Amino acid sequence: MNFTTTMQQRLRRLLPMLSLSCCLAAGGAGAVTLTPATAGTDLWNVYGAPPAGAQPGDILQAQKRTDAPKGSAGWNVVYVSEIAPGRLAYVSGEIYLPPAAGGERRDVVLWNHETAGLADACAPSRRSAKEGGHERVPALGALLARGHVVAMSDYPGLGLPGPAFYMAGQPNARASLDMLRVARNFPGARASNRYVMYGWSQGGQTTMWAESIAAGYAPEFTGLGAALIAPAVRIRDLTLNSMTTAENAGYVISTLPGIQASFPDLKYRDFLAPDAMEQLPVLANGCFDVWSAAAGVRDAYQPDALVPGSPWWQAMTAVDDFAPKGSMPFAIFQGSADTTTPPGLTLRERTALCSAGSAVDYHAFEGLDHTAVVPEAARRLPAWFADRFAGKAAPDNCAAQ
Repeated sequence: MNFTTTMQQRLRRLLPMLSLSCCLAAGGAGAVTLTPATAGTDLWNVYGAPPAGAQPGDILQAQKRTDAPKGSAGWNVVYVSEIAPGRLAYVSGEIYLPPAAGGERRDVVLWNHETAGLADACAPSRRSAKEGGHERVPALGALLARGHVVAMSDYPGLGLPGPAFYMAGQPNARASLDMLRVARNFPGARASNRYVMYGWSQGGQTTMWAESIAAGYAPEFTGLGAALIAPAVRIRDLTLNSMTTAENAGYVISTLPGIQASFPDLKYRDFLAPDAMEQLPVLANGCFDVWSAAAGVRDAYQPDALVPGSPWWQAMTAVDDFAPKGSMPFAIFQGSADTTTPPGLTLRERTALCSAGSAVDYHAFEGLDHTAVVPEAARRLPAWFADRFAGKAAPDNCAAQ
């Protein structure tokens, strides 16, 4: 839910391209080799489901990026994810490798991205690593300089054909955790089975969902810590909050397709009034156009759009039906002037994490909004992650809540 103009910059595709020549179910990086792809190959031109025998984390193809931080290397990847129990899909993402050094295994940092838009062209992997003079992925260069592998998913349907599961929770978390398997399989990554993760806005929901399912879905990996930056976690209450102001109508409209992707029987007409229904085609016209186009719509919602028991209420409640497991410590960064993810909602997640048994290092920043808090988190997180990998006790201010 980032409303900044930097996210509206022109998106571009990166060359040259590489493919991974391997068997999808080869089962390890030893069977994977990077080879030049045929000229004109489109990394994202992938249709259909993975073949029988495919495994989560199998890599279909990769594309060398030209904008990785100095001394490092980056690739866009298309890989297999089990986005729902028994349902495999191709998903796109990115992986960055630090400068080569020694033969030791390198710990992994998972980044879970913020709102990017719904059109395939809006996928983070199709964007520049720097936007507006700043790193698109907070602290990417600093994390690579510390020797970490940094990996990230675009989430299902964003970047590749198919519906984007925006704010749908579990499918995005599964796709994120499967990037750990991509890192394990990627040639030259030498990725360990230890990881930390962090996410901004929508990525906060992804991070909390990932923590809640990691022990069951990716038990071969060890999570040592997680961080939330202005996290947008519970979609029902976030939507109710956004419905109170007309300028957020575009954001509300943009959330509905992702929920419908998980609950296909939902009908837009049950949520949106006729004038707002006319804004749905705008979702395909750029990444954030609908937010400005729909800002003038008054009475955008049906009277019973999101009342207890309504179809959309039930669907969003189901997305929100998860709880922290207390499996790792958390750091949280929240601005007091954030109206997109209000501090009260973030404090509620802090309480849930503390109650589950996680050590929580909560940072409140007076006067900062949804975007301004990100640089503050980026400055602090590399050291916080390094301490988790080093086995140091995590700071905990749960008692102060």
